[in-house]
Amino acid sequence: PGTLVFYMGVTTAARWSTELIAHGKPAATPVAIIRRATFADQQVVKTTLGELADVLAPKKIRPPAIIIVGEVVNAATRASWFSLNNPQVAKPLAARTVLVTRPAHQSAEMLRDLHALGATTFCQPAIEISAPTDWQQVDRMLADLPTFDWLVFSSVNGVNYFLNRLLETGRDLRQFGSCQLAAIGPATAEALQKFHLRADLQPVEYRAEALAEELAPQVQGKRVLLLRASRGREVLAEMLSTAGADVSQVIVYESRDVERPAEQVLAALQAGKIDWITVTSSAIARSLINMFGDDLRQARLVAISPLTAEVLEEAGYPAAAVAMEYTTAGVIEAIVAAE
Repeated sequence: PGTLVFYMGVTTAARWSTELIAHGKPAATPVAIIRRATFADQQVVKTTLGELADVLAPKKIRPPAIIIVGEVVNAATRASWFSLNNPQVAKPLAARTVLVTRPAHQSAEMLRDLHALGATTFCQPAIEISAPTDWQQVDRMLADLPTFDWLVFSSVNGVNYFLNRLLETGRDLRQFGSCQLAAIGPATAEALQKFHLRADLQPVEYRAEALAEELAPQVQGKRVLLLRASRGREVLAEMLSTAGADVSQVIVYESRDVERPAEQVLAALQAGKIDWITVTSSAIARSLINMFGDDLRQARLVAISPLTAEVLEEAGYPAAAVAMEYTTAGVIEAIVAAE
């Protein structure tokens, strides 16, 4: 009596099921075969002990799998935590595979949130982020920091690289003097808070144009320092200069394309095993096009903003979904909504 659980017993099931019956276990005892348990492509096959061997052979179920033997199998519909057929417990991205393309050090939260929704994930960074090859220009700006009226951060990376350099050079937050701080969005503002700094301005819409529009009335005749990547649009500097600001820019981190994807990721994409690809910046969009080319058409693309979607569209790879809120959480919400 009771429950038996056979770990990795698939290839020997014909032998042990026959022996169980020979030693008194009823042939009608319920059995559940569970392959890749807890993953989005989990398989569950129900049968009886007497029919187990016949069921396994044609279905060609291979490890990893466990086999549960006992009346507890009949409770599965009541206690199921993961089911594609039960809307009360089904996860919205179950049986979906999502490729996350953010830099490796920034992917963990997005991967965690996708897993929580039932998705299987791959992580293939499209760009790499690193420190500047030469800190001299940054160090000069750090020395002049008290002379600026506004510091403008347009990314989490900009916050982290600039402020860590400030501390590494023996300075501290007093160097900011009376500078006011602007952040392009909530993630950037949150990064500032980790250094005990609060953004004085954050636009309602998380894009450079909106940031410039909200800053414009406050920067005429003021000195403004933009903390930026080694590449990107000039729209923020141009709009603030037009508004009468004295704009300086400094590169606080390098952004480079990843040239080759992992073989496992490329094979999965070419085989049609990836349902969605996240595109969370214009730079990532361009890198993905160079990296995968026409193979990108094997999956649906989700863009973090209309601007990123426009880059994809112009290259001939239209996005299947666009985030309403220009954040990674918004990207995930767009995928769920499109499903």
